[in-house]
Amino acid sequence: MKKLLYVLDDGMRKFTYEWTAGLCNAIQRAEEDINLFIVRSNSYAGFAPTHNRGECNIYRLPDYSDYDGILLDISNAFTDVNADAIRGVRHAVEAAAASGKPVISMANYIEGFHYVGIDNYGAMASVISHLHEIMGLTDFWFAMGPKGNYENNIRTKALRDYCRAHSLPCEPERFYAESFVVECGHHAFDAFMARHGGKLPQAVICANDQIALGICQAARAAGYAVPRDLMVTGFDNLDMTAYLSPAITTVDQLCWTMGEACINAMCRIWRGEDVSQVIYTPTELMLRETTGHEDAHRRENKRRVTDFISRDASITEFQYKLSALQYQLPGCNSIREICQALTQCLESMNCKGIYLVLDRELFEAGKMMESGASDRLPVEGYSDTMELVYAWEAGSKPRYDRRRIRRTLNADARGYARQNFLFAPLHFMEHTVGYLGIWNCVDLMRIKCVSAIVNTLTMALRSYFARRDLSYVNHMLSGISMKDEMTGLYNRLGYHNLGHKLFREVSAEGGRLGILFIDMDKLKTINDTQGHARGDQAIRTVANAILRAIPRHSVAVRYGGDEFLALVPVRDEPDMARVVQAIRDAIPVEAQLLNVVNDPGISTGYVISEPHANQTLDEYVEAADALMYQQKREKQGEA
Repeated sequence: MKKLLYVLDDGMRKFTYEWTAGLCNAIQRAEEDINLFIVRSNSYAGFAPTHNRGECNIYRLPDYSDYDGILLDISNAFTDVNADAIRGVRHAVEAAAASGKPVISMANYIEGFHYVGIDNYGAMASVISHLHEIMGLTDFWFAMGPKGNYENNIRTKALRDYCRAHSLPCEPERFYAESFVVECGHHAFDAFMARHGGKLPQAVICANDQIALGICQAARAAGYAVPRDLMVTGFDNLDMTAYLSPAITTVDQLCWTMGEACINAMCRIWRGEDVSQVIYTPTELMLRETTGHEDAHRRENKRRVTDFISRDASITEFQYKLSALQYQLPGCNSIREICQALTQCLESMNCKGIYLVLDRELFEAGKMMESGASDRLPVEGYSDTMELVYAWEAGSKPRYDRRRIRRTLNADARGYARQNFLFAPLHFMEHTVGYLGIWNCVDLMRIKCVSAIVNTLTMALRSYFARRDLSYVNHMLSGISMKDEMTGLYNRLGYHNLGHKLFREVSAEGGRLGILFIDMDKLKTINDTQGHARGDQAIRTVANAILRAIPRHSVAVRYGGDEFLALVPVRDEPDMARVVQAIRDAIPVEAQLLNVVNDPGISTGYVISEPHANQTLDEYVEAADALMYQQKREKQGEA
């Protein structure tokens, strides 16, 4: 079994699905049994830098040496404007290089790694050569993407080299570089018009289709028509380019070939064959209406429109489910309820499993409030306090038991083969809180819904834990009036509020509650012979022993001057007897810590509640009190 790590910066690109689907299809046909593990980020230059850092931190999750091969699809994040996120990207490159495993960089040439992708230089040259040599155009503007992006830089170089070789004007004023989004086209058109006094070129060549769409929109808003007043070309053949009016001339990367090329190359490397450092995948120039062409690819357009309509129907169905999820989440009072709502949204999307992993620190509300989330949650890497808090797999009941795990889920431990597993980051801006795992994610990537799921889950978790912190503050404020100042145990008000609440909860769940009444034996003697200050220390000794011995989720009360009450969830009588003995054993230890000379003895009496009995808590306390006095009288009789 081979494990292949796919480091993916999504950016909501069309390629994300097609490349992933191509990888999965090629894996099904490969001779090797391969599982694909995807660590996916969604950084974007327009997002807050702290968000991008939190996204790209997912690249630090896996141990790269654990895998047999690595695919890097991170060209979208390799931009100057995205430099705040690039630390995580650099980590991916450095960890891949240090792993000693074969690495293929997809669409981004990185020294020392194999490159699989299109020939950006030749593909862009084919665009300008057609406009120049076939159509006779000589006057161009060039609207390009981010300067730090490998593909953009190669496409830009191809245009400059062609212009220089054919004596075409290509001075800097004819180039505009910004980003790969529609707004870049708007900004580029306005900048060009200002630079050139409103005089239009014959054509605008764009680095991708989004920019081309922006140019068309800006030209239309300014009163110009494409292609009558100027022609426009794009690159990448996005879905929209096939049915826009006018349809955009573009370069089709034939994206489904990328996955097959990567898997074929990786399998050959595993077999020890000599594989070229650079492997080009095919492209095709699609001549359409923005350059005055009748669409020569009507059959292809019909297929693409049909695919889009089908995908749009899937998106609509998902959006209904997502809206229902967003309506439910604010009312969720536990991680379990959040995950139940999430499962209902995803299980119809052809997922095989969903896994939620969170940092344990999130559940420590008190610690979070005392030191602040920024001091406890990592901003680089993942902590060793990760817990799998939810797991659902098709055909099985969900599991909600919190259990420590290694940082990365070992998703193929049970013999899965030819499967894909996606891991998406959960973070509060730059602070990492965990990740969401999805088994069989391809359909969700097809309709570009992974980001919507992760964002919705992140907001739900943020809201839930904010409410927990607020509840903690309220609890602390109310605790001021419910706590005994000397011992830190609850007082009678705390007993009535929290003791009765615990009794109701345990009874409702069919459980049993041990009600233990404790009275000190020697307080009067200590007060008379050593003074009340020593008596107070003796009281604190017993209180500390109770707190040391009783289990979590119990309620300990200073019921009176030297009387104490402990309410302890138990299973049976021996369970309660062990608690009583633990308190007795703890008293001399606490006495020594507080420098109490005489061991303050105690008398005890306890009863155990029965599920669905008609007795009240106060009645149980009275019964335990009576048993305690019976033991005290027996001691006095012995004396």
